[in-house]
Amino acid sequence: MSYTTVTNVAGMFPTFKTGGTNQAPSNTLIQQYIDDVAGDIDAVLQRRFAQAISQSFGGSFAAFQAAFSTDALNVLEKINRYGACAQLGLTLATMGVAAAERLGKEFEAEFEERLGDLGAYDDKGDAMMSGLYDYLFDPESATESPRPAFEGVAGGDQQRGETAREEGLDDYFWKSEKF
Repeated sequence: MSYTTVTNVAGMFPTFKTGGTNQAPSNTLIQQYIDDVAGDIDAVLQRRFAQAISQSFGGSFAAFQAAFSTDALNVLEKINRYGACAQLGLTLATMGVAAAERLGKEFEAEFEERLGDLGAYDDKGDAMMSGLYDYLFDPESATESPRPAFEGVAGGDQQRGETAREEGLDDYFWKSEKF
């Protein structure tokens, strides 16, 4: 299953027109670029969310895909489009469209970054604990929050105006603590 269309990919190149008898590259080749990138995206999704697919969808990747929200599909469409645009840009450059090469490289950089975000890799290619888009694909994924979580002292057990720091209670663990 691809997440974008030939029209969306071609539209990223303002001077490239589809539908002509002498169109090069053909829509069939552009669709091949789209399908190639969609395969890469699917591989990342299957690796990253294997546990969710196994537990919530009985191991069926097709059922997992069918449950994608509009936001999830929009993210995948963008990643798919930018990856296919990178390939199209390099193809157009070989046909003498000089500006397409620079544009294709910009699309490739954006594609690599978004695919890394989807797979939860940092800038160095190392795996991270959570990814930017995890919440869109796994309903049980932990999401970061700016609100305080379970840490320190609740405060209800202190006098008005007293703080945990003043009482030495702001450390999670201390030297004499026994488990």
